[in-house]
Amino acid sequence: MMTHRRFTPLLFLFPACAVYAVFVLLPIGESLRLSLYHWSSPLAEPKFHGLANFADLLRDPVFWRALWHNALLVVLSLAVQLPVACGLALLLQQPIRGRGLLRTALFAPMIMPTAAIAALWLFLYQPGDGLLTQLIRLFRPDFDYGWLAVPTHALFWVFLTICWRHTGFHLVLFLAGVAAIPEDLYEAARIDGAGEWAQARHITLPLLKPVATVAATLSVIGSLKYFDLVYLMLDRGVPEEHRELLATYVYRLAFSGFSGRYGYSSSVAVSLLVVALAVILPLQWRRARQEGAP
Repeated sequence: MMTHRRFTPLLFLFPACAVYAVFVLLPIGESLRLSLYHWSSPLAEPKFHGLANFADLLRDPVFWRALWHNALLVVLSLAVQLPVACGLALLLQQPIRGRGLLRTALFAPMIMPTAAIAALWLFLYQPGDGLLTQLIRLFRPDFDYGWLAVPTHALFWVFLTICWRHTGFHLVLFLAGVAAIPEDLYEAARIDGAGEWAQARHITLPLLKPVATVAATLSVIGSLKYFDLVYLMLDRGVPEEHRELLATYVYRLAFSGFSGRYGYSSSVAVSLLVVALAVILPLQWRRARQEGAP
């Protein structure tokens, strides 16, 4: 009977583990294998290349620029999305009129199709008749700026679009965290004469640290593997050294045009995995220590 009870949870875990192994672990293993080969066509025979792909990677300026862009996206996400989402959560927790409508409107970009968001922001960023240009021309009639046509600035404007889309997701996390704080703590603070700012500083923000850790982890993971909006909005004449992220570089190497560098593309994908693990594992280790602390 004890043996049966011990193996029963494993039976329930088996379907999820099988799906995870087939769709996550197996592709990772295949990428690791292909990264050691020179393979330029699905019809060609892969040739063992050893670590030559990774040696070429260290000398690839586009790879390093893409890694730098991912790092900028991580910093911008942590510096913009999380503080804005936390501030909005504190504001929307107050009894203000239209609070439910505001919550829905702020979360709406998260459920919009990516193609629709790209089309919307491409219209906003149009240099001639785009909405942003027209608004600025109300104050500066001679204003003329190619938002996505300036190579050194184009990726920054796409980063703002990414922040606009994903801030609502973090807002929901912080709203859930604020709602979970016991009201008794606020009542005791008010009895002691604490104002709104003191309550936020000494009660709300410290108790939101676990939520902030989860939001930061998800933000870092998403920023490292981001692909869709950058690919849709910057595939229009911007030089590759000014538009690439690691994920878009993997795609272009393998499937865009006639390059077909599948082995080298796999080495970039493996490098992306290593970078993600190097960033995420310390965060998870720190979170585990915080939860296990007495």
